[in-house]
Amino acid sequence: MILRTTLIWPIFRIIIRTSSLITMMYCIAAISACASWLPEPHKLDLQQGNTVKLEQLESIEIGMTKLEVRKNMGSPMLADPFHTQRWDYIYRFIPNKGFERKSLLTLYFKDDVLIKIDDSEYVEP
Repeated sequence: MILRTTLIWPIFRIIIRTSSLITMMYCIAAISACASWLPEPHKLDLQQGNTVKLEQLESIEIGMTKLEVRKNMGSPMLADPFHTQRWDYIYRFIPNKGFERKSLLTLYFKDDVLIKIDDSEYVEP
């Protein structure tokens, strides 16, 4: 009798481990199959960059100094140290639902005086 129990016990332990592993895999498969039924998590609206209003854009004109432009527009989002004569005002809005909106306004300077306003990709926020 003792011999039988000593031989049966390791086999019984293997069966229990295998069945618990199979049960766990079945549960994981069942839960992942139900994932499409779950509601989507709430996403927040994401705003990045400078919001440049139309009044601000109309307040700057060619011939202004960097100091005057900064006073009217605020600091640029991107002031590249390798292109110190170019300021980029970048704006990006990603809503919870809907389409992404982007806006880009680039100002060019020469000797700290505004010489060109590139508003070809500007969209009022």
